[in-house]
Amino acid sequence: MQGRSSLELWRVKRAVLSLVLSSGVCISLLLFRSYAMKEHGFGFIVWNLVLAWIPVLFAFVIYVLHTLGAHRRSLIVVCAVIWFLFYPNAPYLVTDLIHIKWGPESPIWFDLLLMMTVAWTGLLLGNISLYLMQEVIRVWRGRAAGWLFSAGMLALGSIGVFVGRFWRWNSGDVLFDPIKLASKTNEHLHSTSFGEAALFLGTFFAFSSLTYATLYTFVHLHSDSPSAPHDLPPSSDVMEKPVAMEAPLR
Repeated sequence: MQGRSSLELWRVKRAVLSLVLSSGVCISLLLFRSYAMKEHGFGFIVWNLVLAWIPVLFAFVIYVLHTLGAHRRSLIVVCAVIWFLFYPNAPYLVTDLIHIKWGPESPIWFDLLLMMTVAWTGLLLGNISLYLMQEVIRVWRGRAAGWLFSAGMLALGSIGVFVGRFWRWNSGDVLFDPIKLASKTNEHLHSTSFGEAALFLGTFFAFSSLTYATLYTFVHLHSDSPSAPHDLPPSSDVMEKPVAMEAPLR
């Protein structure tokens, strides 16, 4: 083990509660839209939010188990696999912005604010779950391994968003219907424009990397000093010894 986490569990819980509040705002706006405007076209948002919460919950479980030193590797591995499969569902919410359109049912500005709130919540859900996983990897294998893991997951997450939006992949299909998924994938490979796919993957990777780096920077605004080792907790138990004063010459 390379070090120990500097994140206090109660702070992690508070961050998760803030995401609960953000999701509640999304649902409230959606319910208001359905009630006041008699339009139910955005009902899919609820299910997409549920899917986006799955990686957060499993990342939180992994972090708690690792922090408490629970020797349940099989359970951690299972949670990590589920987290890996469902992680793209969080940043996927950004692509729901394509559903905004002019219509008589709802003002365009309201739908824009609603979908931006959903996209914002999805970004936070994805980034906080990735941050917790990076923290576990950092403590386990070191800082460089943690950043390599995050960069790799941001790239794989971009691929997951692409196949989810354009190929209509579903995370559950990987577990429960892999044969059908493989068949559909073969069809899409023959009909996909790889130039457009590469453009989307590169753009979304840059976008998601920027948002994650920004979140990471904000999280560490209260670090004691830029030169302080990341592996040390914010408050060190090491006390400075008082310097003995020399007696005045007589």
